[in-house]
Amino acid sequence: MQTIETRRTRFKALHAERRAFLMPNPYNIGTTRILEGLRFEALATTSAGFAFTNGLKDAEGLITRDMALTHAQTIIGASTLPVNGDLENGFGDSPDDVVETIRGAIEVGLSGGSIEDFSPDPLHPYYEFDLAVERIKAAVDARNRLAPDFVLTARSEAPVRSEENLRDTIKRLQAFADAGADCVYAPGLIEKQHIETVIAEVSAPLNVLAGRKNFHMTRKELEDMGVTRVSIGGGLARIAFGAFTAAAESLKDSGSFGCFDREEGMEDFDLFMKGRL
Repeated sequence: MQTIETRRTRFKALHAERRAFLMPNPYNIGTTRILEGLRFEALATTSAGFAFTNGLKDAEGLITRDMALTHAQTIIGASTLPVNGDLENGFGDSPDDVVETIRGAIEVGLSGGSIEDFSPDPLHPYYEFDLAVERIKAAVDARNRLAPDFVLTARSEAPVRSEENLRDTIKRLQAFADAGADCVYAPGLIEKQHIETVIAEVSAPLNVLAGRKNFHMTRKELEDMGVTRVSIGGGLARIAFGAFTAAAESLKDSGSFGCFDREEGMEDFDLFMKGRL
């Protein structure tokens, strides 16, 4: 059994290797067992996947800190792998809120966690630059005091559709890295050239989100570019819930059962589930 300390040490070491290691995102115990059985090196929680399992929409502030951390603890308990926590915006606007979230993440045994600069205020959806940096500085200070091997990821959430967007994102990622973040992440990075520019201009390891439509770069291509970590986010959960919905719609609308002929791996996942001893 891997201890929490050894999981954190291994997770931190993965970020030093700069080889685009894959970090998929389970959303319950069953999907955790599948991903561990498939021998991935690390896992991460997904706010979207967890929200869906609770019948909630993602990114609307409906998941509380306690809910997210309890869920993370469940994933950790079902695995021997390092687990990174999707800690959203730290479940509060202030640096003190972020500190409380980092403290909780460390207490439940997460090997790392990400803090976003996304604000729930629809009129100001991203925290003002100085506040965003102060929030990461507070997270870094808490990490250093409580668990130095905890990998802190700082996220810049704004879309990257233009050169101006890219410059703003790089400015934030550079400031987050200077503040002490171990890894940086901008979900809006999609274009190869933009990813290469961030890697060239930001010193911290970069996480790239690959679990989305029309993302066709391979892991090898990302590794050759210098990407450190590849996450899937809510991608696997969306596929699962989408397949469930499509099959149910077919049952209702067609009155036939051919949808079950199209499913792959209907029995293979059973290999990873616990049974009676």
